[in-house]
Amino acid sequence: MAQATPIRGLGPDSRLGVAARRILAGRLADVRKPEARLDEGIDDESVHDMRVATRRLRAALQVFRPLGGLRKLEREVKRIQDALGGVRDLHVQAAWMEGAAREVEKEKPGARDGITALRDSRLASLDEMEARLRAELERWEDRTVPRLLRKLDTLEDPHRFGGRRVRKHLRWRVRRVRQRMDAYADAPDAASAHELRKDLKKLRYELEVFQPAFRRMVDALLEVLVPLQDGLGELHDADVRLELFERMAAEEKPRERKAARALLPMVRDERAKRAAELARELQRWHAEEIPRRLRRMLA
Repeated sequence: MAQATPIRGLGPDSRLGVAARRILAGRLADVRKPEARLDEGIDDESVHDMRVATRRLRAALQVFRPLGGLRKLEREVKRIQDALGGVRDLHVQAAWMEGAAREVEKEKPGARDGITALRDSRLASLDEMEARLRAELERWEDRTVPRLLRKLDTLEDPHRFGGRRVRKHLRWRVRRVRQRMDAYADAPDAASAHELRKDLKKLRYELEVFQPAFRRMVDALLEVLVPLQDGLGELHDADVRLELFERMAAEEKPRERKAARALLPMVRDERAKRAAELARELQRWHAEEIPRRLRRMLA
C-alpha cells in the first residue's frame, strides 16, 4: 500500500486551520501522483494507489469538517473513490481466479478452461467500469480539484491542532470500533465483519491525519491497528468471493456454473482460514485490553 506523504513542521500547538490546509494539500498531492500515471492507461497498481489516496483525503476532509464547507467536497471525492473501487474489485477478482485456475489445474487437468471462461464472464463489465472511471477522472480534474484548492485558502481555525476537541473525536472513534468488535463477537458474519472493517479503517486513516501532532502515540496505535485492518480486509475479500461464486454457481452458463462449483470448496476453506486468523487477532486485542489502552493514550 502506498504511504501518505509525511507532513513536517506541525505540532500539537499548531493552529487547527494551518494544520487543515497543510494536511489536505498533502493528501491531495498524494492523490494526484497515481492520477498522473492513469493518464497513460488504467493499470491495477495506479488504480489501487489512487483509491487508497482518496480514502486518506476523505478521512482528512471528515476530520476537518467542523471548519465548514467540506461536506460537498467529501462527497465529490467519494465519487472518484467509488469509480476506482469498481475497477479495482474486478482486477482483484480476475487475479484471484487466475491463481485459482493454476491450482485447480494441478489436480483436475482441463479445468482451467472453465475457470478462464468464468473470469472472462466476470470481466465483461470491465470496459464499462473503466469508461465510468475515465468520466469521473475528467470530473475530478475539471471540477473537484479546483474547488478543493480554492477551499484550502479559506480554512481558518485558531484552536490547537492537538487540543481537547481532537482527542475527543478520536476517543469516540475508538468506542465505535469497540462496539463493532462486540457486535462481531456476538454474530461473526460477513455483515458485522464489514461494519467493523469500515470503522477500523476510518480510525486508522484519521489517526494518520493527527500523526504530525501525536507522532509517537499514533505510531504505537498504528502498529496494532494495521494488522487487524489487513486481516479484516482479507476476510472481506473472501466473503465477497464466496457470495460471487455462489451466485455464479446458480446463474451462469453450464460451463461457468461447473467452474464456479469447483472453486467453491477452495473459497469456503479460505474464508474459514481468514475467520480463524481474525478470531485470534481479536482475542489478542481483548486479552491485552488494547481498546482501553488506546483510550488512555488519547486521554
